[in-house]
Amino acid sequence: MRIERVKAEAVYPLRLEVLRPGGILADCVFAGDDDPDTVHFAAFNSEGKVEGIASFYQASHPAVHGKRLVQLRGMATHPSVRGEGYGKAIVRFALGFFAGIGGALSEKTNDVMWCNAREVAIPFYETLGFQITAEPFDIPGIGLHRVMFRHIRR
Repeated sequence: MRIERVKAEAVYPLRLEVLRPGGILADCVFAGDDDPDTVHFAAFNSEGKVEGIASFYQASHPAVHGKRLVQLRGMATHPSVRGEGYGKAIVRFALGFFAGIGGALSEKTNDVMWCNAREVAIPFYETLGFQITAEPFDIPGIGLHRVMFRHIRR
């Protein structure tokens, strides 16, 4: 597996297949996808096929506090490889990426990665050190979510 930074267009097909099944490609274009501070990563298998994706936005949330806030959004793993570590590898890669930018970060940094986690994905995020910080809420058409966060450390 290899992970690379990609353009927004590279994440749309898997977003559509996994996150918006039955939708159209326009459903997979999120506000901020083309912002200069937004970062998209894709995990490729040995044949070069995209098996996992995630996007990271500079975005705040009232339940999350920190010096710099990075929102993880639009994460998806192809169903045929779910459970094989693609998602965890992308999040770990992104944590390293964001820990490495912004100057000399220490273990006491207050930079935070957060996400709106689907209820079924909470255990996945907990294994990566994320914690729940807000009450459940519904995203119409998608389902119940919880805001989760973790500190970004070098």
